[in-house]
Amino acid sequence: MDSTTQDKLVKFVADNAPSPGELPMFIATGLIVAGPSIASHGPFFERLGRRIKNETDSAYVVLTSGESPNLKTFLKHFIKKTTSIIEDDDEYDTEMVMAPSKRGPKLLDFDLGHVQEWQKKNRVRNIVVAIQDSEAFDTQLLIEMVDLF
Repeated sequence: MDSTTQDKLVKFVADNAPSPGELPMFIATGLIVAGPSIASHGPFFERLGRRIKNETDSAYVVLTSGESPNLKTFLKHFIKKTTSIIEDDDEYDTEMVMAPSKRGPKLLDFDLGHVQEWQKKNRVRNIVVAIQDSEAFDTQLLIEMVDLF
């Protein structure tokens, strides 16, 4: 059953990828509730992440409620985790947050523009965000996350 579920999730990600160089007109979204066995969530999301990375041109980020008490902190964690994936230049992450942009004013450390720049640089078609314990998230925070994405 686990394999079948992961097959369907990987297919969903692959089928909803924009063409190279194309900006998506919408964000494909799916909600999967992993069930009541919290002990199985970690391994499930790890296996799913490996498959998504290996079988699609996508980045995969797992977030938890413990590291996301509010929207600003959520964004900081999301940006840090996303921009540290497939990073060729170790200085890019700190440079991105600390140094002023060459094209304009410095982005704040919780600005999703960092993720857009990273995505263009690394030619990643999708960024899959997995919320490992969605039932523990504040409802208002989930609503704000969906609105931002």
